[in-house]
Amino acid sequence: GAGKSTLGRWLTTHLGATRVNYDDYEQMTRRSEAEVGEWLQRGAPIDEIPAPGLAEAVTSARAKGITIYETHLGRAWSPTRDLIDISIWIETPLDLALSRRLQTIAKLWETNGATGPHCAQWLKGHLHAYESIVRPSLLVQLDRVRSQADLIVQNDKAFDATRTQVLAGIAQIQNRK
Repeated sequence: GAGKSTLGRWLTTHLGATRVNYDDYEQMTRRSEAEVGEWLQRGAPIDEIPAPGLAEAVTSARAKGITIYETHLGRAWSPTRDLIDISIWIETPLDLALSRRLQTIAKLWETNGATGPHCAQWLKGHLHAYESIVRPSLLVQLDRVRSQADLIVQNDKAFDATRTQVLAGIAQIQNRK
């Protein structure tokens, strides 16, 4: 719901880059709510987040040229910290990100003909998880990842505005180097 995938796909095309998506490697969402809750209670050690093969994939992509590494973890995750040249934080209010996520799910249900109790049960579970582990995890991310970003862009408007902010920000960062 924040816009990482939309921006990542656009930058990949715009820059002729290779894209590596954290979501293709992550395993944290496979953990139970209790396991994630316990991880949060222990202070949410970012380096305990499993993503087998991800650092190798980013290294391999970088060897080919410009790489868009789409991740929730930015420089906070040490296995790929030194592989990031420019980190962009997409600032999206949590309520807007949740709304976008639910709209995406609703479109999938509509497309696939899902109805009734299954949808209601999923929504109930998702909103419970959002309160108990997702929102707290997002607040950890906000605290630890945002502070290490080179560029923070607002994403509470149309995508064109975000895209313009990103291009201008990247140009400014490259001019400083």
